[in-house]
Amino acid sequence: MLRNNYFGETKTHYKLYKCGKNWAVMGISLFSLGLGMLVTSQPVSADVTATSTSSSAVRTDAISASSSSAEKAETTSASSSSAAKADSQTSAEVTADSTSTSQVVTNNSNNQNNTAQPAGNSTSTTQSTNQANSQISNQGQLNQFATGFVNRAISEGANVDPNNFTQAQIDALNKLEKYSTTKKNTDTTQFTYYQFQQTADKLAEVDPQYAIPYFKADQIQNLPAATAKDGQTGKVANMDIWDSWPVQDPTTGEIANWNGKQLVIAMMGTPNANSNHLYLLYNDYGGDNFAGWKNAGDIFAGYRGDKKTGLEIFDDQEWSGSAYPLDDGSIQLFYTHSKYETKTINHQNHQRIATANLKMKLNADGTISIASVDNDHTLFKGKDNASANGTHYQTFDQWAHNVTMFDGHKEDFGGADNFAMRDPHIVKDSQGNRYLVFEASTGDDDYQSEDQIYDLRNYGGNAKFQLESLFNLINNDYSVKDKVTGKMIKIGRDMRVRASQANAAIGIIKLGGTENNPTVAEVYDPIISAVMVSDEIERPDIVKIGDTYHLFAASRLNRGTNDAAWRKANDKVGDNVVTLGWYSKDLTKGFKPLNGNGVVLTSTVPANWRTATYSYYAVPTRSTDPRFKNTVLITAYMTNRNRVADYRNKDGKAVLDPDFIQENNGEHNSTWAPSFLLRVNPDGTTRVLPYVTNQGVWDFNNATKLNTNIMTAKADEAYLPWEKGVPFDNGSILGSGQDWVDSMPSDPYTPTAPTAPTAPTAPTAPTAPTAPTAPTAPTAPTAPTAPTAPTAPTAPTAPTAPTAPTAPTAPTAPTAPTAPTAPTAPTAPTAPTAPTAPINPSQPTTPTKPVQAGQAAATNFVDQRLPQTGETDQQHMTLSGLLLLAMSSLLGLFGMTKRQRKE
Repeated sequence: MLRNNYFGETKTHYKLYKCGKNWAVMGISLFSLGLGMLVTSQPVSADVTATSTSSSAVRTDAISASSSSAEKAETTSASSSSAAKADSQTSAEVTADSTSTSQVVTNNSNNQNNTAQPAGNSTSTTQSTNQANSQISNQGQLNQFATGFVNRAISEGANVDPNNFTQAQIDALNKLEKYSTTKKNTDTTQFTYYQFQQTADKLAEVDPQYAIPYFKADQIQNLPAATAKDGQTGKVANMDIWDSWPVQDPTTGEIANWNGKQLVIAMMGTPNANSNHLYLLYNDYGGDNFAGWKNAGDIFAGYRGDKKTGLEIFDDQEWSGSAYPLDDGSIQLFYTHSKYETKTINHQNHQRIATANLKMKLNADGTISIASVDNDHTLFKGKDNASANGTHYQTFDQWAHNVTMFDGHKEDFGGADNFAMRDPHIVKDSQGNRYLVFEASTGDDDYQSEDQIYDLRNYGGNAKFQLESLFNLINNDYSVKDKVTGKMIKIGRDMRVRASQANAAIGIIKLGGTENNPTVAEVYDPIISAVMVSDEIERPDIVKIGDTYHLFAASRLNRGTNDAAWRKANDKVGDNVVTLGWYSKDLTKGFKPLNGNGVVLTSTVPANWRTATYSYYAVPTRSTDPRFKNTVLITAYMTNRNRVADYRNKDGKAVLDPDFIQENNGEHNSTWAPSFLLRVNPDGTTRVLPYVTNQGVWDFNNATKLNTNIMTAKADEAYLPWEKGVPFDNGSILGSGQDWVDSMPSDPYTPTAPTAPTAPTAPTAPTAPTAPTAPTAPTAPTAPTAPTAPTAPTAPTAPTAPTAPTAPTAPTAPTAPTAPTAPTAPTAPTAPTAPTAPINPSQPTTPTKPVQAGQAAATNFVDQRLPQTGETDQQHMTLSGLLLLAMSSLLGLFGMTKRQRKE
């Protein structure tokens, strides 16, 4: 009983013990789970805080970087814009650039501090631009376009104060946008005001690249063939000869060989008789003998004018042109037909382009005469539509009228204003198409008017030059010092009138019809325009070198609108005549100025000297000498017309004294000048060469002689003794009305002729080769040895029989498996360790690592790295929470297993 009670108590105690044990195990498990969660959750919270802070830093950095990128982009854009503006040279680019500037610099004075400045500008430029902008804003009268234009001019050094602008200047500036942005034909090349200025400067400098050589005045002769019957007066006279041209191949430009003769057509006439007609001259083909030229007479005498007398009349004239031979032996002539009209005062010549076919006759004595003039008719007058006006080119009816000028007075367009429809030059392209290039004036598409003064594209240069030139043109009081009187003379109004009227052009038309009776097939836009700049660019001719067309034209600068520039040239040299030039692969458009500014030739002596030249005409050369590669021959007439070279100084006045003239070898008439060479480089540059021919040479070939006696490096040999210091109104020569006393021009640098190459030494005779040795006879080959007989193959052995396989052995019985051993009891769990004391807040903690730029700002529990240890959250949970959970689970499993066994 006692035992049973003991057993029962023991059993009950055991059950209670086991129950308590199970509860303890469950408690420990739960404690471990909670502790693991506590340990693992605490660092995650700290990491999230750090990440959030770093994320803010990333956002701040991103914003900063974005702002920096935008700032850099703006700086780059501003810098590029500034460079593009600074590089602007053409008038069209300056206009566009001024527009761009005006969009940046506004008239809103409240936004001055916010005005963007281009990167790379100097402090002084920026300050001056800001100052100018503020000043213009204070004016409050300039539009946005004008504001930008003035700002740029000041930044380029223009010495102007916008606060002091007159109302006239403000009005002019405000017109720029309207007239500088209208559409213009891009096929036409503009000869600009800036190029005109450069041309005048080069002339005044006597730059050797462009300067016409000096010629010895005492070596110059009148043309013997010019002493002939005048077709207008009917009398034999010593005539002047001026504008001349050869009969040429229209494709190559070379001098034509007509039955062994070279032919030249020239304007000739008795001095001071208003006789201006065409004559035919001839010489041996390829010859350079000045005395060998003969005169076949006035071409149109008997075909035009007075039918009773067979003489021409003064108001029906023929001027400059061109000619080429046809297959039937006739000559097709293109010329200027000029008739006086009564529609205007003073300059009443009505010019038109005409053509005629000349039937030629070679007489038995070797002389040439004109058998007939056929199909003589007007070809083109500038009118290209049904209206009275010309679209591309000005007509006579457009020109011949009175208009009200800017200051209210009536201006007759027959004074300074020139009408031009003349000087046709024939050209054939490689396909055989025929074209005429000619002097003209612009038509309705780009017509003359005061509005052209406000078109910046006519100026060229930079904004500084444009602003200064504009203010000079609109200033009626603009004055320069007169060289003779020493007084200031006003030229402002004259310049403004000229600029309102100037519209010189080089035109082009395509021909149709037959060669001996041509018509106009197509009218093109001008290839050159000098609107607002010059009213006369004459005698155009084309020379093709390689695949490039070179256009040359003569001009007097006093026909231009920059009075100060050409007066300066007159003061320095005593004349202002030049040759201009352009080049293009396309005959009808796209011409670029030679030498970058269009200057090719400049005069070097005063207009009243014997050696003064003009009416330059370029022809190709036929010489194969390497010295003359890529050259053209420049021809001209010498000595201005109407015996200018015979005037002398008598009691302070320029007079013509017949007795004095006879005492000094007679009259000194206009004559043909010595010709000289001009090199035309493939890069579009030119240079005058020190090679001069006899007078009157048109065909430069291998037989042409260079005349070293007629050229000089000394200016004091270029005039006759009585010509120096003659007081003269050169209005009678140059049409300017400027009184002057010619000054000694400075001697230009005259390049020395290259030394002749030394003759090559004769090569030494080559050594005779030695005779080859006879080859040795080859040795005879040895006879081949006979091959040995092959051995017979042995018989194969019989195969052995295979052995029989052995019987397989019986498999052994498998061993019975051993009983499994009882598992060992698990060890009792150890009591959990007490948690570590929290970190003293006063102690510094390890600082958090900064988050790199670009790290995500969102909280992420996966692979987050603890800032204190560098470990990740996942690693910390594995070592703490999961280990304790595994231990508690093992204890619980052990307790339940033991209970089952006890029961």
